[in-house]
Amino acid sequence: MSPSQVDSSARINSSIRDLFIYLYDLSPLDLDLLFLMIKSKEPMTLEQLAKKMDKDKSTAFRSLQKLVLKGLCIKETKTIKEGGYFHMYKAVDITTFKEETEKRVKELQTSFDRLLRKFEEDLHGAISSFYEK
Repeated sequence: MSPSQVDSSARINSSIRDLFIYLYDLSPLDLDLLFLMIKSKEPMTLEQLAKKMDKDKSTAFRSLQKLVLKGLCIKETKTIKEGGYFHMYKAVDITTFKEETEKRVKELQTSFDRLLRKFEEDLHGAISSFYEK
């Protein structure tokens, strides 16, 4: 299979998971956790999420921190009457998720456009200097 056939095949077999992994720099585990929270719709504790994912708490915590940082997950602090507190996590609503994804795509498009303009300028400069010799 030629490189162009591999590229074409990869594009055809790409999925929504691949898009989110790329757009948000998520691991497959991060994405599984996000989809778990979207599906559940109810806030859950770290312990509940770790159990549903069949992962240890530290692994789930790292993914949760990443999702909170990326704005895809909300961390709520709940207080206990007797004293103390705990955290509940939930995915942002679908509308917010869609808006954030559209914003991220536009940012990437702007970056790509800027890179393409820079490439074109550099290419023209290289061609001009080549012909001046």
